[in-house]
Amino acid sequence: MNFKKILFVSLLIPVWSNAKSLDPISYWDIQSVSNPEISSDNKSVIFSKRYIDKQNDEFESEIWIMDSNGDDKRFFLEGSNPKWSSDNSEVAFIKSDENDVSQIFIKDLESQTETQITNVEKGVKDFAWSPDGKQIAFSVFNEYESDWKIDIPGRDEGGQYSWTEDPNVVTTMHWKSDGRGEWESGENQLYLVSSDGGPAIKISDWGLDYVGDIQWMDDENLLFTGNDELNDLLTPWKQTAIFIFNIKKSEYRKISPNGVFSSPRVSNDGKKIIFIGHPSKDYSSVAFDVWIHESGRSKQLTNDLSSSPRELLWLNNESVILNIDEKGAAKIFELNTNSGRIKELLGNFKDQFYLSSTSNGSVYGVYSNPDRPGEIASINKGEINVLSEFNELVLSQYNLGKTHEINYKSKDKTAIQGWYITPPEFDKKNKYPLILVIHGGPHAMYRPSFNYLWHQFASDGYVVLYTNPRGSTGYGSEFANIIDNDYPGEGDLSDLLAGVDFVVSKGFIDKSKMYVQGCSGGGVLTAWVVGHDDRFAAAASLCPVTNWISMVGTTDIPAWTFEWFDKPFWEDPTEWLEHSPIMKTGDIKTPTLFMTGVLDIRTPMAQTEEMYIALKQAGVETTLVRMNEEWHGTGRKKPTNWFRTYGYLSEWYEKYQK
Repeated sequence: MNFKKILFVSLLIPVWSNAKSLDPISYWDIQSVSNPEISSDNKSVIFSKRYIDKQNDEFESEIWIMDSNGDDKRFFLEGSNPKWSSDNSEVAFIKSDENDVSQIFIKDLESQTETQITNVEKGVKDFAWSPDGKQIAFSVFNEYESDWKIDIPGRDEGGQYSWTEDPNVVTTMHWKSDGRGEWESGENQLYLVSSDGGPAIKISDWGLDYVGDIQWMDDENLLFTGNDELNDLLTPWKQTAIFIFNIKKSEYRKISPNGVFSSPRVSNDGKKIIFIGHPSKDYSSVAFDVWIHESGRSKQLTNDLSSSPRELLWLNNESVILNIDEKGAAKIFELNTNSGRIKELLGNFKDQFYLSSTSNGSVYGVYSNPDRPGEIASINKGEINVLSEFNELVLSQYNLGKTHEINYKSKDKTAIQGWYITPPEFDKKNKYPLILVIHGGPHAMYRPSFNYLWHQFASDGYVVLYTNPRGSTGYGSEFANIIDNDYPGEGDLSDLLAGVDFVVSKGFIDKSKMYVQGCSGGGVLTAWVVGHDDRFAAAASLCPVTNWISMVGTTDIPAWTFEWFDKPFWEDPTEWLEHSPIMKTGDIKTPTLFMTGVLDIRTPMAQTEEMYIALKQAGVETTLVRMNEEWHGTGRKKPTNWFRTYGYLSEWYEKYQK
């Protein structure tokens, strides 16, 4: 790896001789970057940068530009999702109009003028430049007219009335959006608009609810991901396929096999299409393989990947580069589409690098490690060059804890990977309190990447432990699917507690001051842990599922919830109840804090309230925190809620220092 860039930039940063422990106030100054896009001439990179607007309590994003070597970084424009035109003279991007609706704008780099080129009611979903730069294809949600309306008599023509709006008539299972509220009935359609502006033309008329990943193959054909079917009993992400749409003929055809497929990418010469997927809808967390469509046929190129690729990018007309989560790292692989040979691009890589764009053999993305948030970086000839340091001035003032990798065996000898962060000025001869942090999903993967909250707790004197119990991704499909029909269960419980035992055995943990917390799937397991083990002085269950039966009828993902059990609860509620943490209330002795966003419909507030009331009735010390203006999570939407999350957790644990 090449860290020359890091060392050079650091020379410009003050050296703080009296570095101190991390202070929560610095969270206000933390910035994040994403989606670097290199121009086709390899001269400039545009990327998104997020910062905190402290006065308005908002996370704000803006688009920046810099030279391809990282020089001359500067603000470029307000908006998101920027895309270069083919000749690099213009950038199209998404920005809200005066009605707060997402529209496509274009900025001319020579004149520096911005022009709004769409004016749609529901907002643009996805878009792509045509190869000649003259048109832009985009998708828009088209709402269905309800065929069931009640006529209210007595309304005079032209009169002014303040009557209640018509109700939403629901006829589908997945009638809630992705954690946000009611989902209007309708479908996404494709449109064309001139890059000079003017009226948008609808070019499709179908029943393909989702349309995304839009790309032009040539001036006549569009490539995209759409719904393979509209089965109301399947989760939305189990119904996707790859399509080609011919604009002139107004015809579309599916090029992927039956199953679940997404993320198509067309080669520069337009002859090959790469995508990921699985030829079955009957799966839980099977790792998707890479497929290729060439000469009118589709075939599978990879087999038995550790997890599904995060991103696919063409390096040239023969090879693609891809991200795969594997054993705690976001590893980079190169895949030859002719031979099917796959090789790791960066040897012994244990940090994180998320792909975004390629040009002339160089790869651009976001690099991070346990000590620093993500920064724009490139890979060239097997070396990583970090091109930005937006957080260095802030974080260089502080001593941060050190991250240590561990590998241990669970009770049944299952191998588990994890990490723990020790406090700054750590001395193994001393005794430290411990916080076990459990990830959500449950099909997800922890990695040794920078987490401000965990580093803050480490600076407060805690050892922070996080592991990947069975059910985690990154260790193969079999490991991920062990928990099917057994979640939460004995296996993941044993994995977590064995990790605690492993760290305790090192001799620097105060066993009377151990705590456990998690959000979403982590909240589920936190509530499950305290129902089966009383070693923790206190616990914090954030946005949990506590009752699977009441969960399935109120969440925005009901079909996914049904999949965890062999039979619906009306046929046999046994498994549903056995795996509901609320049913273990009588065994709980651990003081438990509950915290959930009031707007959450992924793990609805009622899930938290049910268990809070149960613990109250059982005489267990408990507190309920209803976080205002938050959806799923407790500090994602409003920055001040991050501080509140940290504050409530910190004070809760301090309250139970034995």
